[in-house]
Amino acid sequence: NTYMLRRVGIAASVAAAGAATLQRRAAESHAAAPAPESLAAQRPPSVVRVAPLDDPPDVTLEYFALRGLGELPRLILELTGIPYDSVYHFGTGVYKPYAPFGQLPVLRDGPLLICESGAIARHLARKACIDGGDAADKARVDMFFELAKDLTSKKSGIHDPASADGKRLPAVLGP
Repeated sequence: NTYMLRRVGIAASVAAAGAATLQRRAAESHAAAPAPESLAAQRPPSVVRVAPLDDPPDVTLEYFALRGLGELPRLILELTGIPYDSVYHFGTGVYKPYAPFGQLPVLRDGPLLICESGAIARHLARKACIDGGDAADKARVDMFFELAKDLTSKKSGIHDPASADGKRLPAVLGP
């Protein structure tokens, strides 16, 4: 099968939620909408399909149209070759009614709906069999995942060595 990127135009999740009228209106407004100037733009979601065009994927990842908490799951999907739709949201908040906790990222895998970036990343790692071969490997994968979260949350220390995190960062990173 040939994989292609294709702009679909409206979030698959809206269709999955059974909002056909909303989907039709959003698709019509999206076709006429100019390019967004910011994430706060009142614009319907856009979808990029990374899957065979004749076979809709079971996996849909939804996040804002920027890098952030949705980036690790997107990278896992790309690197493992799992076919997926990537839904990019702007300032409309159309995801709030169906997203657990009313926030993104959200992953649909068939009937399963998962939120929270760490849970999504772990689910995708298990699905792609890259979460470790045995219990010890799985524990090491979890350990490094948590370390990466800690380092990311303390990244202000990289730019401000005088901060509390900046003073502790050399001890964490080692010689």
